[in-house]
Amino acid sequence: MVPPAGGSCYMSTASIHFEQQSPPAELRERGRRSYLVAARRFLVIAAIAFWLGGFTFYSGVAIPMGVEVLGGHRTVGFITERVTQWLNLAGVIALAILLWDMLAGRRLQGKALRRVLLITWALMLAVQVELIVMHPILDRMLAPASREILDEDRFDSLHRVYLWSASGQWFAGVVHVAAIAVAWAPLSQRKSSASI
Repeated sequence: MVPPAGGSCYMSTASIHFEQQSPPAELRERGRRSYLVAARRFLVIAAIAFWLGGFTFYSGVAIPMGVEVLGGHRTVGFITERVTQWLNLAGVIALAILLWDMLAGRRLQGKALRRVLLITWALMLAVQVELIVMHPILDRMLAPASREILDEDRFDSLHRVYLWSASGQWFAGVVHVAAIAVAWAPLSQRKSSASI
C-alpha cells in the first residue's frame, strides 16, 4: 500500500475486504461445485416428480377414470400392464439418481438423517426388484388378445401383493422425500428449527 501525499499510512475497509477475498481459481471451483449441486438437485426433483408423482396420478386419477370410462378393472388392467413397465423403468432411474444424491450429500447429514435416507432408499430398491421380478409372472397369466386372465385366483393374489408392495414403496418414497427436504436445508436452519 502506498502512503498518501501527507506521509501517513492508512488501510481502508475496501483494502481489507480485497485482501480477504478468495483467489479467482478457488472462486471458480466454488461456482462450478454450486452448479453441480444445483444440477444434481434438479435431477432429483425431476425423478421424484416423474416417478412418485406419476405413480400418484396414475393410481389416484388415471386408473379410477379408466374403470369409469371402460367399465371395469379387467379392461383397464390390460392397459395398466403396459404402463407399469414404464413405471418400473422410471423407478430404476429415480433410485439411481436418489443414490447419487444420498452419497454426494452424506458429509452434510447427521447420523439419524443418513439412516432414514439409507433405510427408505433400501426399502424402495427391494420393492423395485420385487416388482420387476413379479411383472413377467403376472404377464404370463394374461391373454391380451382375448383379454382373459388364465389363472384368476393366482393372478388376484399375486396382483394384490404387487399393489401392496407398490403402495409401500410409494410411502417409503414420501418419507425419503421429506428426509431430502431436511438434508437440503442449510445446517443453520436445521439447528434453529430443532429448538422450536
